[in-house]
Amino acid sequence: MDQVIERIKARVAAVDPNGPRKVLGVFQLDVNTGAGVEQWTVDLKQLKVEKGPAASPDVTVVLALEDLIAISGKTLTIGDGLKQGKIQVSGDAALAAKLAEVI
Repeated sequence: MDQVIERIKARVAAVDPNGPRKVLGVFQLDVNTGAGVEQWTVDLKQLKVEKGPAASPDVTVVLALEDLIAISGKTLTIGDGLKQGKIQVSGDAALAAKLAEVI
C-alpha cells in the first residue's frame, strides 16, 4: 500500500500548480487492504494526498488493494475494473474516468 501511495504522491507533486491541469477534483479512495479499509484523499485542486476521508469528495472509489496496485501498474483500467465489479465509483463519472492519469 505504501508504495502505491508514494507513487500517487510523487505524481501529484510533479504537477505544476501554475500550469494547465487535465484533472481537477477531490477523490476519496476507500481501499480494502484485507486487514480493513484505509481511506485516502487525493486532492487535485490543492495538489495534496492525505490519509483519511475527504470532507466533500467529487468522486469516491471503493476497491481492493490488489486492484489499486493493478491500476497503478497499468495492468487494469478503471473501465475494466468497473465492468468486472472490482471497483465501485460514486460521484462524477467523467471525473472518475480521469483518475487513472493520476494513479
